[in-house]
Amino acid sequence: MRAERRVISKFFCLFMACACMLFFTACSDYLALFDDPRFFKQISSAEELFDTINDGIYKFENEIDVQTTTYDEFMDYWHELEGQMALHSAFREQDVKIRYSNKEEGVCKIRIIMELNACGQAMQYLYAKNVNKYPSKEAEKVGEKLLEIKETIVHDGMSDQDKVRAIHDFIISHYKYAVNGEVTQYSKVEVLFDERQGQCQAYAELFVALCLLSGVQAQVISGRSTFGFGDGAHAWCLVRIASIWYHVDPTWDDPIPDEPQMIRYDFYLKGDFTMTYTHTWCPYYMECFVDYAS
Repeated sequence: MRAERRVISKFFCLFMACACMLFFTACSDYLALFDDPRFFKQISSAEELFDTINDGIYKFENEIDVQTTTYDEFMDYWHELEGQMALHSAFREQDVKIRYSNKEEGVCKIRIIMELNACGQAMQYLYAKNVNKYPSKEAEKVGEKLLEIKETIVHDGMSDQDKVRAIHDFIISHYKYAVNGEVTQYSKVEVLFDERQGQCQAYAELFVALCLLSGVQAQVISGRSTFGFGDGAHAWCLVRIASIWYHVDPTWDDPIPDEPQMIRYDFYLKGDFTMTYTHTWCPYYMECFVDYAS
């Protein structure tokens, strides 16, 4: 019974901590978008909206501009992605503002405004280099810690697989899953650093941030867990090695209760087929064709 309670508690926390639905407010004719000289990308499907948002996330942009024929068309695409839990809050605060202008028939310009969290702000400075200083003191604190970890575990001459393994193992051996943690608090990388415990979004953001800073392509993926005594919203990672994408779930590779000397590889460098037994996700993410063959 104790083991069952641990599993139930884990997945309840995963569900609460990684609820990936983004809340937003919409305002028409804001900032005279039709007079804005910036490019608004024309989209005509939910997949194109997903690709545009995902591209903006890993450029660590605060604003993403798209264009559809009507606002209702945009919302149809948005709700499709929302229903597939593809609108995760990685590197961003959960609240999203939507501004739109449809003064001209058949043209609706839309600005998606997302506030970056401390880790996202740190990556603006360290990785995207689209700001000339850390945007906040908290971002500076996170950024310095990211660099400290990277310089400790990633060295010249390491292959991408070696880097990914070192990052995976470091996270699992140095942090523990916050089984009873408060949802909004333990999804933050800065809390993971301060308290040495966190939940899946914090694990996934830290893993991806360290990969990107180490020259390895990686992304956070959101979806649902379908394993154990229940299912719920969940976040894990995609990583690219030798032009092939793989799943890595550092949260589920970390034992509960925490065992610092134990590192699992049950969800490390796996293909789609293996992951479908325990995870579901939007089909617009990159395909992972095979498990990694070492």
